Amino acid sequence: MSAAADSAENPTQSSSRRGFRMLGTGLLIAGSALFGGLAVALWDRKSLAKLRQPSQLPKIPSASEDGNSE
Repeated sequence: MSAAADSAENPTQSSSRRGFRMLGTGLLIAGSALFGGLAVALWDRKSLAKLRQPSQLPKIPSASEDGNSE
């Protein structure tokens, strides 16, 4: 018998194969996204550390600190 005849005789077997393939594809996509995110985080870890630090803005002197007393 051919493969087409086998799947026509037992439709539950072909649908279970299709479900397994879809699950495998979903796991592959999720794993790829996770691995890609980790790779970017490791690659740009210095940039990410700089973003986490509070910004170092220059201090603007107030009018009383100018030394000009009026």
